[in-house]
Amino acid sequence: MIELKNVQKKYKNNDNYSVENFNLKIEDGEFIVFVGPSGCGKSTTLRMIAGLEDITGGDLLFGEERVNELHPKDRDIAMVFQDYALYPHMTVRENMGFGLKVRKEPKEEIAQKVDEAAKIIGLEEYLDKKPKNLSGGQRQRVALGRAIVRNPRLFLMDEPLSNLDAKLRVSTRVEITSLQKRLGVTTIYVTHDQVEAMTMADRMVVMESGIIQQVGTPVEIYDNPNNLFVAKFIGQPQINLIDTVYKDGKFIIGTDEIELPNGIMKRVNEDLVENKEYVIGIRPEHMKTDRLSLNSELDSIFKTHMQVKHIENMGNEIIQYMDLNGQQIIAKLERRANLVDKGEDCEIGIDLTKTFIFNKETGENIIK
Repeated sequence: MIELKNVQKKYKNNDNYSVENFNLKIEDGEFIVFVGPSGCGKSTTLRMIAGLEDITGGDLLFGEERVNELHPKDRDIAMVFQDYALYPHMTVRENMGFGLKVRKEPKEEIAQKVDEAAKIIGLEEYLDKKPKNLSGGQRQRVALGRAIVRNPRLFLMDEPLSNLDAKLRVSTRVEITSLQKRLGVTTIYVTHDQVEAMTMADRMVVMESGIIQQVGTPVEIYDNPNNLFVAKFIGQPQINLIDTVYKDGKFIIGTDEIELPNGIMKRVNEDLVENKEYVIGIRPEHMKTDRLSLNSELDSIFKTHMQVKHIENMGNEIIQYMDLNGQQIIAKLERRANLVDKGEDCEIGIDLTKTFIFNKETGENIIK
């Protein structure tokens, strides 16, 4: 188990903390993903766990042991970076076993561990090749193999797929998650790619400006974002955020008046203030143009009209960009949905049971 208690990082000549009050408990064998935009502190946190950055404040525990001052080589970790950092003059076998050789382990044990790791990651036939003869995906697997042979208690991965093309990233992330489950090694993975985070993590840690915004499973964070930042960062296409005013039990959007279902209103965790501005969040997939939705008599389906500005045909689905009182609205529609052409008026049904309400001043999601 790894635990971070009020961990902080502040660099010299910098007034602000790069990481502030970071609290997290990671269970043994868990796959945790730190995700957020560039500069949010995720890699800095990873480097503090590795011992590559000093901790300004707080405690880092491996099990019951405080390891703040423990040298990186004594932490029993293995890191995989964005840069494969392979020695070009060495074969795959030599690259994978180099760390063990430096530790002066017996040659027979090194050979056995390398052979076992190569079998796990499918590199047996490449052991005698040099990095220049491998593809990007194969080189990244060598870097993974170099980490595996160490048999560490903790894997740390910092943007390991960034140098791969889109297709290879998909297949490699499947390999990494499958491998981690098979080995059962606690893993902390850093990425700015929310798709990687959603598809790989047991739990995600969403960060911004050095502060944890939310921790939870991908489904928990997607279905119940803590605030506007998390709602905007997680989800593709991005969530629709519509400015509104609350008045007489309804949300006013231009000439439209929306009355949310009782089930939603009961979950509001603060008193809604009359004539106060809020933000309604609606994910693109919860906007419908099919006849079944538009003909529904359910109060939970709100119907309105928007002008279509742009259409993207993705093959299996349609991404439709529309205008609502000057605000861009995105709908993610099935290909067989009732579609209209660019420039035309489109009737849209919105599933109000899937909406969020955010405090415009604080950004907090007030539906819990």
